[in-house]
Amino acid sequence: MLGADVKDRIYVPIADDLDKVIANIAAVAETDAPGPTPEIEARLARVLATPGKRIRPAITLLASRLWGRIPDERTIKMATAVELLHIASLIHDDTVDSADTRRGHATASNLWGGNVAVLLGDFVFATSATFVCDTNSVRLIRRFAQTIAELARGELNEILESWLPETSRELYLQRIYDKTASLFSTSAESGAVLGESDEDSVASLRQYGYNLGMAYQVLDDLLDYEASSEQLGKPTANDLSNGVLTLPAILAMESGDARPEISAYLASSDSDRPRLLSAAYDAICQSDALERSRVIANDYVVTALESLESLPESESKEALIQLTGYIRDRQF
Repeated sequence: MLGADVKDRIYVPIADDLDKVIANIAAVAETDAPGPTPEIEARLARVLATPGKRIRPAITLLASRLWGRIPDERTIKMATAVELLHIASLIHDDTVDSADTRRGHATASNLWGGNVAVLLGDFVFATSATFVCDTNSVRLIRRFAQTIAELARGELNEILESWLPETSRELYLQRIYDKTASLFSTSAESGAVLGESDEDSVASLRQYGYNLGMAYQVLDDLLDYEASSEQLGKPTANDLSNGVLTLPAILAMESGDARPEISAYLASSDSDRPRLLSAAYDAICQSDALERSRVIANDYVVTALESLESLPESESKEALIQLTGYIRDRQF
């Protein structure tokens, strides 16, 4: 099992810069600007302090160093922006999903209600955009705005496709691009742009981020069936309990192995759902859908690594390769 210590070793080339990103994020709740009250600041501090994996800002920082440039203030600002955008999206996701916990901590909606949580998420979303503006790059500002739209589209489609047995693999892949891979792709592309790479290399890193993000989300959905709630820091079978079909369920439906159980669950009444959820979950786990999902995730990992092949050899490139392995092998 790869733990936090392994990830931290991967981050060695950018450790000081990641510390600056974390400091920027903490400072969001300590602003002297007119407006935020102590009550708002306390809530912001709570949602911004929940520890994460820091994968997205790490990608931005590592990508920016591939051509020998040391990340400057603009790059630190961009890395801060992508992590704030990720945090904001989690606040909104947890609110929409009525999730009680995230990474073992109570969610904003659980602590203060949905209205406060949505507005806190909006505040963090808007703040992330101000950091991108500090890069003075219209290209990155535009791409960041597109990413916000994609994140919202992914969440909307997840809601609209929930409880529908005909959810297809194609719809799922589009949804996880919007919700996850879009920000991974933007993280890598922005690092390349700020590192002053050529356009072919920007495209390669964009593809790296896309494929890594797709692999990350497929594996995350797989962990929902394989890891314990203690490991995940949230309930298992969370998506299925909300009527959302992820890749394992979709593959089990396609093969017919768990179609009766999943269909019965999706069509069930509130009183029957707990029992039928368990039956659907067990049928998915007993099929070959989990193994097939892992093969698909690994294909994305292989393609992500191939996207790095043309880039210059460096400590940062090796760190990106190791980060890809960390994501592939993580168990929660």
